[in-house]
Amino acid sequence: MLSLRWKSVLGLVPAAAALLTLSINTCETAVVAAEDVKVPAKAEVDTDFAVPDGTADEIFKFIEKLGKQQPKFASQKERIDFAIKVQRAFITAGDKVLKQDVMEEVAVKAVQMKMSALTLLAMNSIGDSAKEAMEAALKHRADERAAVVKAIDPYWSPIRVANVGDSSEADRKKLVEEFVAAVSETKFSPQAMRDATQLGDVLANKGHSEEAGVLYDSLVKLSKDSENPKFQENATRFEGIARRVRLPGKFMNLEGKVLGGGELDWDSYRGKVVLVDFWATWCGPCIGELPNVKENYKKYHEKGFDVVGISLDRSRAPLDKFIEAQELPWAQMYDETIQANKGWNHPMAQFYGINSIPAAILVDKEGKVITLQARGEELTKQLEKLLGKVE
Repeated sequence: MLSLRWKSVLGLVPAAAALLTLSINTCETAVVAAEDVKVPAKAEVDTDFAVPDGTADEIFKFIEKLGKQQPKFASQKERIDFAIKVQRAFITAGDKVLKQDVMEEVAVKAVQMKMSALTLLAMNSIGDSAKEAMEAALKHRADERAAVVKAIDPYWSPIRVANVGDSSEADRKKLVEEFVAAVSETKFSPQAMRDATQLGDVLANKGHSEEAGVLYDSLVKLSKDSENPKFQENATRFEGIARRVRLPGKFMNLEGKVLGGGELDWDSYRGKVVLVDFWATWCGPCIGELPNVKENYKKYHEKGFDVVGISLDRSRAPLDKFIEAQELPWAQMYDETIQANKGWNHPMAQFYGINSIPAAILVDKEGKVITLQARGEELTKQLEKLLGKVE
């Protein structure tokens, strides 16, 4: 799934949007503690998602009540399903309101509600939501009411980004140039930066590594040319990201200390398929992915699969406790000798521009990167391809 930096601008959506973000996305620099995402033993979900017929006011009240619900869940899948159903209810509610003869400000509110939900689903690659969001955006941009057309503006760039995988090479190049120009013209405005980095992420995830690299190369140059020291500092981070997105098909190098002392012997892993897993004990999605990694390790380790964890924890105590409790058998890179190298500042995280975790990179027996998205079913799929299916 994609790393979600775009957030809803509508007050009705955040509670359910947070559920979806927390459920299926990555932890970024601002993260939620692992203890905040513990899953209870028993589900307590009993919600009617059917949007009732009625006046616009009645529909909005129903949606407001639905959006504020924070039920408990028995599984990650249940959490995700609930969040998606809530977003779908927002979309349905928006359409029901828009079919009525309502005042312009009510129509704007309905469009915002609908497009917020559609954009959230599209940026997380849920079904055909990207295409659906584009069709809805084009429809409402053709509305006779100027305020309704303007209401689409916050969603237009994210929706184009979500659809970039189906664009032609020429269109992708044009979009990269447009977004980089916006960063330059607005002097690194948050909106322009968010659009550009989202585009880079999606291009990389869709297999357009070189195009993503070109985008980040441009951001490196803009950062270095800036007169603002704050923006100049971004250059190193963008260089790392450019290096990472170009990894598929190329050799990946790892060096540094492992937990307990000593240096990682990266050459000793040659001849194995290796999952390089950037993670932390405080990262909910990382912990959610761990059972999948452990299951694949159990099935494929004897066939030549191994894992190298790179912990972004800032202190060793919770890391030691977690590794012992989970009985993790693979090596963990962690430098406890230099405080400045901990957390997001781990040298390897800096070198590869890691800005969200889990970042799961799969390396083949020759040391070349297969995919930057080795999570969930994709990890198992790649291992079956590289090492053979295990009964």
